[in-house]
Amino acid sequence: MNRINQSLLILHFVGLAMGFAASFANMTMGALIARAAPAERPVLGRFPPLMSAIGRIGLALLWVTGLVLTYSKYGGLGSLPWPIYLKLAAVVLLTVVVGYIWSLERRIHRGDMAAAARLPVAGMFAMWFALLSLIFAVLTFD
Repeated sequence: MNRINQSLLILHFVGLAMGFAASFANMTMGALIARAAPAERPVLGRFPPLMSAIGRIGLALLWVTGLVLTYSKYGGLGSLPWPIYLKLAAVVLLTVVVGYIWSLERRIHRGDMAAAARLPVAGMFAMWFALLSLIFAVLTFD
């Protein structure tokens, strides 16, 4: 069981890396797109949705591996210290914001520019919830 849990933890960290990579990449690309010439924006604009998909896959990987590890390695939530509940709250809020971002991206793809204006703010909320989740994970498993 130890090797399985180690593999799950590795996958958990891979999901974490995917999520943070998508966040940083999209923040950087958003700033680049904002300063780009109008003719360049459609080409550059193809990048953020692909990175968002990588982030969503990473978040799903975090959920699956986190839940399995919680029960296979720690015997459930009850055996973990109180910061785990703050971590879970941050992850739930992150998941809600990621779902909202996904809906904004679909609206942008259909030409809704009002949705495009909301995307950077939603991205910042996602980043803060991801950071809070990481902080409370460190406090939980220290």
